[in-house]
This record gives sequence, structure tokens and C-alpha cells, in this order.
Amino acid sequence: MKKIGWRIYVLFALVFITTLVVTAPASLIAAVVDGVSKGRFVLANVGGTIWKGNATPSIRQRAGNLMALEKLHWEIDVMSIFSGKIIARMGWDNMEQIQPMLVTASIGQIELRNVLLPLQAGVLGEITPMLKPIQLSGTINIKSELFVLSKQGMTGTAMGDWVNAGTVLSAVNPLGTYHINLAAEGDKLNVTLKTTSGLLQLDGNGSLSQNRGLQLTITARAGEDSKGRLDELLSNFGPESSPGVHTLNLM
Repeated sequence: MKKIGWRIYVLFALVFITTLVVTAPASLIAAVVDGVSKGRFVLANVGGTIWKGNATPSIRQRAGNLMALEKLHWEIDVMSIFSGKIIARMGWDNMEQIQPMLVTASIGQIELRNVLLPLQAGVLGEITPMLKPIQLSGTINIKSELFVLSKQGMTGTAMGDWVNAGTVLSAVNPLGTYHINLAAEGDKLNVTLKTTSGLLQLDGNGSLSQNRGLQLTITARAGEDSKGRLDELLSNFGPESSPGVHTLNLM
């Protein structure tokens, strides 16, 4: 009887611990994200559990305000933990995705597949304070088939489409749609910017890294159908480097 009683207590303890783990609230993930990012990234309106939950990822701006993204849903494969990995499937509200985003985290490495990241163009002002006063608008949707973050650096490519781009410096809105290519190279991302369509023609080349931030050279000119309408905006890029072409260096 004593042995049976001891086993019942052990079984009860195991069931109790398992219940706590299975039903652990998603707010625990929010606390981890807040701590690791030192408050720069926030998971707001958290619901569900750590295994299957949802939240609104937000970026804390320098002024202290939150820049919210779409609501994000996730589901973690519990069995993957026994193989030494954490595999999570993710998806956004109001965003069409053929396949869910797949995040595989293991010791020293995070692998991202089928990435879709919807951003407000204002986030560029958080990356480069020089862009903050011009209040960029529009949406930037970043996509990547495969991107890997590890102790050795980054590998992979991504692309983004900046749609309905605008700025408070111009009464013309939107200015156009632009395509951004990102190519990982160790600790930096090589960046190219091309015009897809629009009144303002932009071309840019540079890089983005944690140590140096954004270093980008952009040339700007008015399209054939918009000459004279963008003179004031182009003057903010600086003097002409060639007739009708202005160059802006972002550091």
C-alpha cells in the first residue's frame, strides 16, 4: 500500500507539471521577446498558450510609440522538442499565404522558410534616423524562401515590394512602387533598390549591418510624365549630380 501511495504522488506530480507546461500562457513568450530585445519589440494583445497562440507584434519607436504589424498566429510542434529543435508554423491575419511560415530553432541557429513580413514604411525611419523627419508612408512586404541566422552570420536572400510609397515632403502621393533586394553576406545585408512603376524614379545600392547601420546611395529623378511636379521634393535630395538626377547618401 505504501508503494502504491508513493507512485500515486509521483503520477500526480507528473500530471500537474505536464498540465502547467501544456497550458503555459503565451504571455511568457511576450516576456522573453521584450527582455531579449530590450523593449524594442513587443508582443501585444497576446492570447492562447506558448504552443498555440496569437499576438500583435509591434516595434517600439524611438519616441516610445508602438508601430503595430498584423496579428500573428503560431503553433509549435511539441514533438520536435525531443529532437533538440523547436519548429513553429506561423501565419498573419489579412495576408494570403500559400504555405505557412516555418521557423526552426536549434542551438546556435534559426532557419526561416516561406517568410512573409508586412511592414509600414515608417520603420525605415527607425533604422536610419536621417529618414525619420520625412515620414515615409506605404507598405513594404518582405518575402524569402529561405533565410538562416547563426553564430557565423546570415545566409539567404529576401525581396520586398514598397507599395504606395510617399512622404510628407511631397504633395504628390503616391510616388510609386519600388522593389528591394536583400542578399545576406555574413553580418550584413547587401541592398539594392529599383523602381517598379511611378512618378519618382529611384535606384539605390548599399548595405545594412548591426555595427554600421544603413549605408545606401540613392539616385532620384522625375519620370517623363512628372517633370516639374517633383522639383521641390528632388531639391531635398541634394544638388544635381547630373542634369535632372539628384543623389542622396544615407549613413
